[in-house]
Amino acid sequence: MKVAVITGCTQGIGYATALRLSEAYHIVGCARTPLSIQNVRQKHPTWDLHVCDLSDKTQVYTFAGFIRQHYPAIDVLINNAGQFMPGSFLDEPDEAYELMIKTNLSSAYYLTKALLPVLIAQRRGLIINIASVASIVAYPTGSAYSIAKAGLLSFSRNLREQLKPYSIGVTAMLLGATLTRSWEGSPYPPERFIPPEAVADLIWSFVHLPSSLVVEEIVIRPMLGDIK
Repeated sequence: MKVAVITGCTQGIGYATALRLSEAYHIVGCARTPLSIQNVRQKHPTWDLHVCDLSDKTQVYTFAGFIRQHYPAIDVLINNAGQFMPGSFLDEPDEAYELMIKTNLSSAYYLTKALLPVLIAQRRGLIINIASVASIVAYPTGSAYSIAKAGLLSFSRNLREQLKPYSIGVTAMLLGATLTRSWEGSPYPPERFIPPEAVADLIWSFVHLPSSLVVEEIVIRPMLGDIK
């Protein structure tokens, strides 16, 4: 069975994607909290799940080392894990900025870097980075998050160019407001958000394109536009 590695796979977009891809892929995933891993393991005992705080480079490399040891082939890598903290340049603490960079950008950079030898050796595969419309639009109440997601988009573009000779695709998904825990308590109705299942369906279509094609970037928004 093909292998899909998905970070942040116990809730939201990551869980919806893992559930969708599990129809045809063996799921290897991670999440930060042991309880969330335990709960998903009970529902999906065949998934290979690991506790990993992706803001910690050491834990990222440990997770990658396990994958390389146990999975000689990787078909899809989905860098989904992320975190949002509101703030502006005027008042956000340095720690918030550093956490946003580590969680939303560095995690994808280090995990991809560690797994690239597998993908390059097999000369195939698809890397999907879950970016945001904040990658291209200023969000005054989420400055550090926007910087991190803009960096993730730039990372995706550079990676795409460098991996062309190896037939490895790179896709950046720039999502608008998606109905995840980040929006808990929001006054907006569900139809103002992107359902995680819709993102999962798109990813399913990306991974089943002919190997000669790749969706490089895609912007997805609710019909009524952004929520800021």
